[in-house]
Amino acid sequence: MKSTTALTITVVALASFATADMLKINNPTDGTVWTTGVFNFVGWEGNCASMGNDAKTVKVDLVNGPSTAVRYVATLGTLDCSGSNTRADMTVPSSVASGQYAIVVRTSPEQSYTNSFQINNPSSPAPPAPVPVAPTSGSGSGSGSGSSSGQFPSSNTSSGAVALKSVFGSGFMVALAGAAMAFQLL
Repeated sequence: MKSTTALTITVVALASFATADMLKINNPTDGTVWTTGVFNFVGWEGNCASMGNDAKTVKVDLVNGPSTAVRYVATLGTLDCSGSNTRADMTVPSSVASGQYAIVVRTSPEQSYTNSFQINNPSSPAPPAPVPVAPTSGSGSGSGSGSSSGQFPSSNTSSGAVALKSVFGSGFMVALAGAAMAFQLL
């Protein structure tokens, strides 16, 4: 009973620590399509009031690339997540090409990310996807190893939320390690 109570308290404390300054972004989500040059909105749940004055001007950036090498594309604006606001209108610049992107809201100490979503730019369509080359038959000699399936290797891009850090961040892992040590002492 004593250890169950301690574990419950630890989990609740860690959960509140991990989500204290992160927003749950609910728009855009996977499957959302934005268009450049028109108003689109970022929607969220929660607030970042504990950030103090910085919460009035939290920067919203557009990023792309795999989760292991996310690249900054453009700043879309700022939002105020210090109170009851749960929506901010943003316009994607016309210089952004069509493709898959994500948004990072620069909350502190942990940043909030969206899932990957599509941006369409009517004046700058995405480049066509490469066509796999079919294997050819023939004769010849040589040595080596490997395979030729005629397919490009699959990419390691993230299909979920873009994550420069893990969902909970390094502070969560430190707190979790401390909780595990405390649990062992019981």
